[in-house]
Amino acid sequence: MSFRFIGFLLIIFCVENSRISSAQVLRSKGKMNQQFVMNDETVIVNQATGQRISYHAYDELLKKNPGRYRTQPVFDKYGKASSFALIPKTKSEVETGITLTLDEDGMPEIGKPIPPFVMNGLDGKTYDSEKLKGKYVLLGFWVKFEKPLYTFESTKIISDFVEENREKGIEIVSLGTTINTDEECRSAIPKRNCGFIPVPNSYGFNHRYKVTETPFFILIDKRGIVRAMAAHTEFDNIKELSLR
Repeated sequence: MSFRFIGFLLIIFCVENSRISSAQVLRSKGKMNQQFVMNDETVIVNQATGQRISYHAYDELLKKNPGRYRTQPVFDKYGKASSFALIPKTKSEVETGITLTLDEDGMPEIGKPIPPFVMNGLDGKTYDSEKLKGKYVLLGFWVKFEKPLYTFESTKIISDFVEENREKGIEIVSLGTTINTDEECRSAIPKRNCGFIPVPNSYGFNHRYKVTETPFFILIDKRGIVRAMAAHTEFDNIKELSLR
């Protein structure tokens, strides 16, 4: 069976090496290179035609047109790269060799429904955005649960926000995505309230929601509508909201 590796770049703050599921992850100089395996069973859609093509046709097209296309993973509601888009490069991309594969275009928008998600928490529960309607949901997007980003101070503002609203009778389901495995999460999470339920092996959701800064937060209201979004340094924009 033939196969191909696709690189995917994302600006982040961490610099150490790590691993996500079956994909190899390498980080250096503030960038993460994530490689996804493609083979004969991969779903590939030619964006120029909107039609699905076979892996063989895809491979032949790239061979006949070197440097003219880029391949981008498409992440589903489970945070998995369930398909790939074959995208013709623009004239500028071909001439400069520079392609931006992940940016803020396509991020959730305040006032609009959150694209659906299904996350499996470290607590053994499944969190389906459709079934969570009627509750506030706080999504936190992390890389790894370790310093310098993951500290007592960085999580206390989250736990305080959740607890303050709980005392007012307002339930907030707080979830945190990470590249960490289940075992790594259990080892990294201290015996204190970190303010969210870790979701192991879930970094694909950072891609799905086009999150380019971590930690980053999205607050979803009881109707499933995005109420607010903020980077960690601007969490007060969420904390100061009056929920009811």
